[in-house]
Amino acid sequence: MRIEPARQQRGFTLLEVIVALAITGFVLGGLFALAGGSKQLAWKSEQSLQSATEVRAQINFALLEDDYGSVDAILVDNAYQIRSVDLLTPPLRQTQPSIYSLQTYEVINDETDEIINGNRWVRFSLPR
Repeated sequence: MRIEPARQQRGFTLLEVIVALAITGFVLGGLFALAGGSKQLAWKSEQSLQSATEVRAQINFALLEDDYGSVDAILVDNAYQIRSVDLLTPPLRQTQPSIYSLQTYEVINDETDEIINGNRWVRFSLPR
């Protein structure tokens, strides 16, 4: 009886190739899901940053603009309206009349029903 020497294996078996492709598929699928999620998060954060910039520009305009001065709007956005509300009552003990007073204002966005309240100094032509 003659025993044949074992043949040397050359290359990979079909099962090894299938397992390697499955592992590679799982890894690539996870990487694509991470990349897609981070891209979506980047778009959302860009929109949020742009919205915050627009609101900040409107607040700055409201702080600089009063009914007695003229300030040109740098960022023109029709979604926001600035509405002057009331003058705050002056303190009870006031030594002399002033041409400045605090006024409340609202920055209103009708599309998102967003209302931002604030106070600003206004200047009058005559002391009060």
